[in-house]
Amino acid sequence: TTIVLPVLYLLIFLASLLLNGLAVWIFFHIRNKTSFIFYLKNIVVADLLMTLTFPFKIIQDSRLGPWHFNSFLCRYSAVLFYANMYTTIVFLGLISIDRYLKVVKPFGDSRMYSITFTKVLSACVWVVMAFLALPNLILTNGYPTRRNVDDCLKLKSPLGVKWHSAVIYINTCMFVVVLVVLIGCYIAISRYIYKSSKQFISSSSRKRKHNQSIRVVVAVFFTCFLPYHLCRIPFTFSHLDKILDDSAHRILYYCKEMTLFLSACNVCLDPIIYFFMCRSFSRRLFRKSNMRTRSESIRSLQSVRRSEVRIY
Repeated sequence: TTIVLPVLYLLIFLASLLLNGLAVWIFFHIRNKTSFIFYLKNIVVADLLMTLTFPFKIIQDSRLGPWHFNSFLCRYSAVLFYANMYTTIVFLGLISIDRYLKVVKPFGDSRMYSITFTKVLSACVWVVMAFLALPNLILTNGYPTRRNVDDCLKLKSPLGVKWHSAVIYINTCMFVVVLVVLIGCYIAISRYIYKSSKQFISSSSRKRKHNQSIRVVVAVFFTCFLPYHLCRIPFTFSHLDKILDDSAHRILYYCKEMTLFLSACNVCLDPIIYFFMCRSFSRRLFRKSNMRTRSESIRSLQSVRRSEVRIY
């Protein structure tokens, strides 16, 4: 882990800076026309903040820093990492709900589709996540020594340990709720498109694109976040510490670190969501890079052929 994980984190750190930097540049030129675009912009911010913690993770895993460096990681870096990870999870859930409402209930309450409602809801998400994270930062106030610096819980006050445990359960419940919402929205959209395709074949083609887009969200969510939370279950229940031996603990530790890396890979996979789900993003990307879409190439080829016909 002192060689493999630092190298892997370095690779996704560089890739994330490139991909999310490009995403920021493109989204800067896109207006907040829909709630969907605004949710995507929030994910970009969360991914960039999460990316900033990777250099500290690299130093920790490679053991290049001083012995008291772990106290900084426990108080700041780890808190920022997990806060932004679960912020991304919540916004992926909101995107799924947004896709469901646009496809299944397009004529619902107009207030839920407004940008103002989206901005207020997004602000509430950030406030709640900050409320959960800040006490973890403040209550990690123990004096670091060589004996306690490797265990973040030993650097917390008694109240900090209780708050830390409460936040773990809250985040786990948050993940389960979003998981159920994702699966429910995907099933509901698929069933609705299947029924509508029998009656209106032409009108269902646009809605199939929404179904494909939420499929991308589900794939990214399952790939990045599900393995970590499944592996996290033995660590959540502290009474298992008395049952498992040292070798089992070591295996679980390696599994947790690898699945945590998968969660970190989300910062590189989210740009795939932007490209496949956001038409404004892909168009702006092609326009900025002087590339043409396939349809534009076909149209230009047809115009050339028409001009040749006119000449003859």
